Amino acid sequence: MLYLHPPYYMYEGVPVMADYHDPRQFYYLPNRPKLAVDENGRPAIRLLIFRENLDEVPPEEEHAAGFLVFDTSLAWPEATLNKVAQKIQTDLSLDMPPRLAPLPYRNGSVRLTFLDKVTPPPPAAGEEPAEEPASKWVPMLESSGVPSLYGENRAIFSAMLSKKAAALMLGAFEGFIPAGVVYDLEYVGLQRAFNVHVEADWEQVYHHISEKYAVDLVFVSINTAEIIDELEEKQLITFTASLEGVDEEGMEAEFKAVRKELEEFVLEKFFKPVTNPNQLDTDGGAMEGLQTARQIVNLIHHWPSVGYSRLELNMTQVRTLAVDYTMLKAVSRHIAPQAHLSLFFEDYNLTRDDVVTVVDGKDAMWEELGFDISANADFATDGIHAISTDVYYGLLPEAEPETFPVSWSFLLDETQTRVHKAAWYNPEVGNNMRYRYTVHFRPAALPGPETAVSSGWREHNGRLLILSPRELYQTRQVEAQLVRGFPFDRYPQVHVHLRYVDTETGWTHEDAALLDETKQQLPFAFRTRAGAGTAVSYRLTYLGLNGKRLEQDWRTTLDDTVFITDPADDYLTVRVLVAGNRAEIMNLIVDFKYIDEANGVREFGSLFIDQSNINQLHQWRVPLADPAQRRYWYSQLLIDAAGNVTQTGWMQAEKTTLPVGAVYAKLMEVQPELLGPPLAENGVERIRLCLKYHDAFNGYQAEQEMMFAAPGKGEIWRLALQDAGMRDYSYELTYVMDTGFEQHAGPFSSRDTFLLLSSVPPEL
Repeated sequence: MLYLHPPYYMYEGVPVMADYHDPRQFYYLPNRPKLAVDENGRPAIRLLIFRENLDEVPPEEEHAAGFLVFDTSLAWPEATLNKVAQKIQTDLSLDMPPRLAPLPYRNGSVRLTFLDKVTPPPPAAGEEPAEEPASKWVPMLESSGVPSLYGENRAIFSAMLSKKAAALMLGAFEGFIPAGVVYDLEYVGLQRAFNVHVEADWEQVYHHISEKYAVDLVFVSINTAEIIDELEEKQLITFTASLEGVDEEGMEAEFKAVRKELEEFVLEKFFKPVTNPNQLDTDGGAMEGLQTARQIVNLIHHWPSVGYSRLELNMTQVRTLAVDYTMLKAVSRHIAPQAHLSLFFEDYNLTRDDVVTVVDGKDAMWEELGFDISANADFATDGIHAISTDVYYGLLPEAEPETFPVSWSFLLDETQTRVHKAAWYNPEVGNNMRYRYTVHFRPAALPGPETAVSSGWREHNGRLLILSPRELYQTRQVEAQLVRGFPFDRYPQVHVHLRYVDTETGWTHEDAALLDETKQQLPFAFRTRAGAGTAVSYRLTYLGLNGKRLEQDWRTTLDDTVFITDPADDYLTVRVLVAGNRAEIMNLIVDFKYIDEANGVREFGSLFIDQSNINQLHQWRVPLADPAQRRYWYSQLLIDAAGNVTQTGWMQAEKTTLPVGAVYAKLMEVQPELLGPPLAENGVERIRLCLKYHDAFNGYQAEQEMMFAAPGKGEIWRLALQDAGMRDYSYELTYVMDTGFEQHAGPFSSRDTFLLLSSVPPEL
């Protein structure tokens, strides 16, 4: 254990103390605080100044102007400790090198303090000024912590600096500043509490006692303290004593006990217990077992029959006595290694550029990125529960990953349709970010193929992101409606069956109901993926009197309303709507033809539109022999105000409301429909349709690919033509078999609006 007793050693400026038990163990006191270094030997200190010009911060403002971080160490250089060990071995003639270790610390703290000189405020107006007030130093900033208490006793400091403290730190590069680091370390060691050395010439002592006390004289009591005092006065007994501790460490009570032991030793050496002749021995056993002076002392107060008589000693029993009595005690001590901050910079010749990093709040790197996300959604109508959004803001990897690490996540709902995010602006990234969002539907929402739809990762440049969920899905609403004047007397009820099929995914939604005079509408609403076809099929079954039943074939409509009319008087009525800039249209001729070869029906008609009637209602009406046969042909001939002529040629349609005009004259629509048995019956997994259009003269071409997983209508392929009369296109079919092989059909050429395809693969 550390021995707090001389000799103390000082080698190379390092104070060293020995161990009490181990002659090869030594302990060295710590160095003054210095900056610790990292593994590369760089001083561990950094001062961040938030604003380059400290005058921009008012003195009374508490806003932090800097941030100081540094590590301190109390270690000595290893080379210095090696020299110390060599000198100890040489000076003390040790056979082996000594072991050097730091002091055994048991507790400690460390404190960083900035001082400020303050002056009392001046007297109030009207008061006589007192003596010139004396300024004093007071702590302006303090930061405390706990050092490691082992090894180099490393401590870590971090402090927010006010404008004044930051200015002080910058001044440290020019010289002394009133700021420093103070350690308070407690360690434990063994210390001598006291030492008693006694020397006595017992021959002289014996002669002195012999002269004063007769041998046969019995003493009832003896004051040994007085005898010892007399012997000390005559210097026959010499006490050399020292209390080396402080207060309780000196163990004064224990010191007095040792002196008492010596007094009793004298009593035992020269006196013996005898019977007191002046008192009766009531039990006759008072002297039995009395062999020491301690027992006599204890008994004389309770046994008056006990006394003392001096011993007669011969010269062989008289010797010179020397007693050396030392008491050790473990004590704790405190040391306070300390240093001013300016010394830290001098140790390593640090300059301002080595330590200070100026952070200007106007730099682009400190610019805040105000980022807003808003949802353009009808939560109630579409049955949206919430929209979850993930955003990645950061540098992009070299290869585009499937997913990005999420920087922020947001949840938008009916109560919160907009969120704001403030983040640090990255000049290397700018306003570019990646985002994805998922729309979660309520259980009671419109029927759809999925309960949630996701966008996948997308790129966005800007600080405002508006999410439009309708780009991920579409809603379709169709209503079957009995017309006014429907003959309920002949058909009291009509069974309506509505059905939608997504030909690419195979998802199906159906509904059916009986309509009568009390219930004349059947709403049919659903949700499907974005880009899917919107055609709805329906079938009407008229239930007449006496069990009469009239069932029509399946029909398809793109309209929002299915009008249920008298089946005995069925007409096809096409309403023509002139769209676009009507002022540019001088003449417009719309020709119609309807052909039902099976029933021998051939109808033709034309509508003539000019500036005199362009705003009026135009319609073409033809009676139907087969209500299911509602497909017709039409063409447009348009002359604009500049005299340009646009002619479309014949096109097919089923619409009851037909938009016409310059834009629609150059619009080509192709509605593919897959007919035939289910694909699985012929070992087909799916059918891929590839549509191609090429107008070499005008340098325009387009392609479209779609998949069929079941018979039905596909997506409508829409093209904005350069030449309204150039309507020929080609298509090719690929039958993907469940064996993994493919069969091809085509390419074929067509100009049909309604492209009919077979679900049966071609024969090999």
